[in-house]
Amino acid sequence: MTKQVEVAIIGAGLAGLACAIELQKNKIDFQIYEASDGVGGRVRSDVVDGFTLDRGFQLYNPSYAEGKRLLNYQDLDLKPFTPGVAIRDGKRLRLVVDPFRSRDFRFRLLRDLPGNPFSQLGLVRYFLKYLITSDAQIATTKDISAQTSLTKSGIKGALLEKLFRPFLQGVFLESELSTSRKFLDVVLKNFLQGIPSVPAKGMQEISNQLAAKLPKEKISLNTKVLSISGNKLTTSEGEIEARKIVVATDPTTAISWLKLEPKKMYSVTTWYFKADNSINSIVKAKPILFVDAQKTGPLTNAVVITNAAPSYAPHGEVLVSASAISPNENADLSSVKKHLSHLFGVNTDNWQLIKEYKIKEALPEMTPPFSLVSSNQINKDLFVAGDHRVTSSIQGALLSGTNTATLVKVSLGL
Repeated sequence: MTKQVEVAIIGAGLAGLACAIELQKNKIDFQIYEASDGVGGRVRSDVVDGFTLDRGFQLYNPSYAEGKRLLNYQDLDLKPFTPGVAIRDGKRLRLVVDPFRSRDFRFRLLRDLPGNPFSQLGLVRYFLKYLITSDAQIATTKDISAQTSLTKSGIKGALLEKLFRPFLQGVFLESELSTSRKFLDVVLKNFLQGIPSVPAKGMQEISNQLAAKLPKEKISLNTKVLSISGNKLTTSEGEIEARKIVVATDPTTAISWLKLEPKKMYSVTTWYFKADNSINSIVKAKPILFVDAQKTGPLTNAVVITNAAPSYAPHGEVLVSASAISPNENADLSSVKKHLSHLFGVNTDNWQLIKEYKIKEALPEMTPPFSLVSSNQINKDLFVAGDHRVTSSIQGALLSGTNTATLVKVSLGL
């Protein structure tokens, strides 16, 4: 027997959950069908031997407008990281932080900032510009690559190669900085407005908080959608007929089903280690992201997670996250530990690997020309939502879900 639903949402990731919340707000009935055993899509966490491990290193920026609207930050108990980076430059450790938002290492900024005075002036101009630039202005600017945008602004040489490229490749998950300058500008603006953080209980709490706004019976877990034909879904649990269908799956699946323009997906591998307490003597045990100015190993970045959120580990234990993007995402454990030893300047021989996560499709590419908002309506009854339709970020996923629900509402004549 075919089940009837008003709106079928395929996928309980952030976009699917945000879409459902907006539909519920407008008293539109829905049902979410999720193939996995839990909500969140790419924003999920596991607990292993008492350690909280996000599925791939992720941070949340509290300046996200849609996040502010949908999430309760007090309940998330966000734990901020130091707004800056620690740059391993050979034997030297440069500590570059925002002097206006952090007292840590602020007096080292002029000494440790790479580049000559002209490139540093370009950096100041670039940041000041985006303090007063609206999202609408960013969206309508002529699009070029992030690298071209930076170099045109005077950010080049050592400043580009020792600070911006090592840092941004961990954000974009690509090292050529071929990502759209529009997304670069959004990232820099968000960074100026909010300090990247993690919820005390892990990134999964963001997904859980969204799901908690919905009746449990409206989320069908372990229900795989096999095909879409008109207004009918064939699922592992039977056939569904819906007035409207929202495809909020992973980008590759959505693009394949809906025959959308293909998008490359960037991959990343994250290793989590139980470290010893000797690392707490580094940078005064502050939660700052480490990068390598000279690319002496496979890692893109590393951080002591428990310096920001001690709750990520059993009492007194130390948790380190290390990540690598292509072509180093398949690095062997010995080279990863060797690079960690160089980055932090400590012996890592006794560090214990807790778990390794290979995220093959972590982030959709955003190469120019890029639109900050793509169409979410395929036809009168079929819609698509996800970060691949806006920006490849948590903000993008949430906004896409909300926008799609509004389109569904209009199509229903409400």
